Amino acid sequence: MIKKSSPYSDTKFIGYVTLVSPSITNVHFPSSLLLKKFYRSDEGFHALTGKYVIIEGSGNGFLGKIAEIALPENERLNLTDSNYERDSFHPTGKVEILLCFDNFELAARKGLDQLPPVGAKVYMCSNDFLGSLLTEFGNTKEVGDKKNKLIQFAHLPQDENHVVNVSAQALFGRHCAVVGTTGGGKSWTVAKLIQEVLLNKGKAILIDATGEYKSYKGHSKVDFLEFNSAVKADGVYFNYRNLRETDIYALFRPTGQAQIPKLQEAMRSLRLIDIIKSKGEKTENDKHIEAVANGFWSAHETREYALLLKVNNERKRIITAYKENISVFNVSCDFDINALPFQIFNECVKDFGNGDGKYGGADQNAAGFCQSMISRILVTLGSESFKSTFGFTEESKADNEFTSKVEEFLKPESEKDVLIISVANIPSENKLREILVNTIGRFLLEKALKGDFKSINTKDQKKSLLLFLDEAHLFLDKKIKDEYSIEVELDAFDRIAKECRKYGLFLVLSTQMPRDIPKGVLSQMGTFIVHRLINQQDREAIEYACSEANKSALAFLPILSSGEAMLTGVDFPMPIVLKIIEPEIKPDSVTPKVF
Repeated sequence: MIKKSSPYSDTKFIGYVTLVSPSITNVHFPSSLLLKKFYRSDEGFHALTGKYVIIEGSGNGFLGKIAEIALPENERLNLTDSNYERDSFHPTGKVEILLCFDNFELAARKGLDQLPPVGAKVYMCSNDFLGSLLTEFGNTKEVGDKKNKLIQFAHLPQDENHVVNVSAQALFGRHCAVVGTTGGGKSWTVAKLIQEVLLNKGKAILIDATGEYKSYKGHSKVDFLEFNSAVKADGVYFNYRNLRETDIYALFRPTGQAQIPKLQEAMRSLRLIDIIKSKGEKTENDKHIEAVANGFWSAHETREYALLLKVNNERKRIITAYKENISVFNVSCDFDINALPFQIFNECVKDFGNGDGKYGGADQNAAGFCQSMISRILVTLGSESFKSTFGFTEESKADNEFTSKVEEFLKPESEKDVLIISVANIPSENKLREILVNTIGRFLLEKALKGDFKSINTKDQKKSLLLFLDEAHLFLDKKIKDEYSIEVELDAFDRIAKECRKYGLFLVLSTQMPRDIPKGVLSQMGTFIVHRLINQQDREAIEYACSEANKSALAFLPILSSGEAMLTGVDFPMPIVLKIIEPEIKPDSVTPKVF
């Protein structure tokens, strides 16, 4: 163990504590000369706003940060260059107490169980001592018999020699948010986190909204897939049969009263057709429905799919088929979606005929009400973007199906540690990109709830999964609604944030607009890596969600330089400004030149 030098050195003395309150501590500088550089000026031992200080206590010491330095009002008027050197001024400073440490072990403690006494001496904090307190930042507990893994994530600002080893469990274990304005270094931070996942042989999926992480393509441990890719081998599609009814509502936007019932009936009928087709042992009722001569089963005139006819046919046969094939009531889209608009027409029948237990004739009023929805379905199914994204036709399918690629990636024997899914080529028309990303999130959510990412015992080879969502403000808190349709909420990532931590699925959000992230989601983030934030609403959103970072710490956010970030979280003893180490593989996030 490396012996730590005493933080209480007379060469670093700057003043005394004059006032103590729960939120702020006042320091009196006996002389204005203490604001000037010491003879060891290369180490920066002089009092400046933003510098760290050590306050001596009884049994404990305290680490604080200078939030403000000022001269008394009556001395400001006499401040000149010559007077500053000759006369006696009495500056005062406000210090925010960040943590306390044991005077004997010189080890950081989480939480403040006491405050420094009035009259306590105040010293400048050296980088050596500050670095020693942060050697295992956030490593406050053990998981099983193993200590938390530490990652070399950052170093002290303007001091690359003092690397801060951050606990991976503290960083990701309660979800993580990387926020900051454009140019603050947010993308490089995400790239650095991905690099650490690769070094520690973890598992991560990154949803790339802009294509800037394409630089990882070709890495031996990274699988890169792209929706709507020009290269078919890299292309991926999400099979529409893995969608849910709510996704269908978002895609086709039915109205609540007239169109949804017919849409639901059509999906049940098409599921029944698929079930009967694939059944090995069919009941007598199944055989009756499947026989074309009986009037239920109908092949489309020009397309290769079957439809279910109800006009003037026996209701009891359909009811019995539903009872015998109960999976028709599933919410999946396991049917031929290309037949959906035509089957909706077949559902527009009168419920009762002439009292003989049969359906009635065609209902022209219902067909008229459904016409607008049918038109939307036909337009959507004919759109090249929708077809290639969800594989509506065999010709439009890419080489890779998303869910099968994820299953392959998650296998214990898989050689890949990171899966990057690029949605940069997905257009935003009709909320296609938002719907797709939400379906991806829901797919992973369902796998987490089934226990696919949580090890039951030490022999279990399951790994927890880190889910990175780039440009999260584009996908969270989104609703699909127009003037007439029902409202569909895209809430998969909200549920992941609120439900999946204990199931081994950890969310890492990256956004430049935290004000657009729902407060309920931000409040679930246990760790924040906050780069430069200029907008007041963005800072207020972080302040609301991050109890460890008070207004004094957040006041420094607008002046952080590129690459610097404030790291704070429930498992860290204090908020600290660090310089993120540059990643080896940098994302393509450079702003193009104007001229």
